[in-house]
Amino acid sequence: MSTAVKRSRKASQEAAPIISHADQLLALQTREEGKTVMYKQDAWGHIETRFVRTQNVKAWEAKGFFVR
Repeated sequence: MSTAVKRSRKASQEAAPIISHADQLLALQTREEGKTVMYKQDAWGHIETRFVRTQNVKAWEAKGFFVR
């Protein structure tokens, strides 16, 4: 019968540092800057939102998404 070896936790798996709400919003805005907002609605009325690079808009339209 084999014995199970338990792996130790790596230091990189610790909790992320806490940042303020304003810093989170600023990081989100800079990430989405220069991108196109696209939407897709399913049969249940749920809306999926994607922030897409402008050069990829045609590919996302082929998947059924619409540009806002």
